[in-house]
Amino acid sequence: MKIIGVSQRLGISKFGELRAQIDIRLLNFISKCGYIPVPIPYFNSTKKNSLKKLNVWLHSVKLSGLVLSGGEDIGKYKLRDYSEKFLISYSMKKRIPVFGICRGMQVIGSYFKVKLKPVKNHVNTLHAIYSNKTRFKVNSYHNYSLNKCPKNFSIEFKSLDGNIESIRSRTKKIYACMWHPERYKNFKKFDIINFKNLF
Repeated sequence: MKIIGVSQRLGISKFGELRAQIDIRLLNFISKCGYIPVPIPYFNSTKKNSLKKLNVWLHSVKLSGLVLSGGEDIGKYKLRDYSEKFLISYSMKKRIPVFGICRGMQVIGSYFKVKLKPVKNHVNTLHAIYSNKTRFKVNSYHNYSLNKCPKNFSIEFKSLDGNIESIRSRTKKIYACMWHPERYKNFKKFDIINFKNLF
């Protein structure tokens, strides 16, 4: 069974500890799709040493896929920011598929030199998205969106207010969406098929 590495969000506990965390629902979603989810650790030292340790960990685990999870905005924790960009670079070199969720899509956009823009009415809501052939509703929990599509990517879905909701690389196995497939009581068939098709 394929092993899918999952990036974790960071947060400060009430005891002042910097903790890596992951929504159990995301692990359940990946498992539902037929894969083994493995949380990816952070190594809190200098940037160089941190990435060196992460590289050693990646070589030992032999991932078949990478999920960049949602969470706090880019810039809040530099450790997460540079670790996830390293993960994208590593995955492209090793031809490992990448699936970005919410912040994960923003990190992918940032990696490919696309800036973010603030959006309104996209937090804790359901809203419609559309493509040329399809229209349906998704959950939404983000304050920022990509201001344009990255080079060599295509836009798969937009929201009715014109913001980019999902992208797919034309040249690599990279897909990202702004909604959270894991945050539904019953996982959506569309998301499961989309996830499995990538990996």
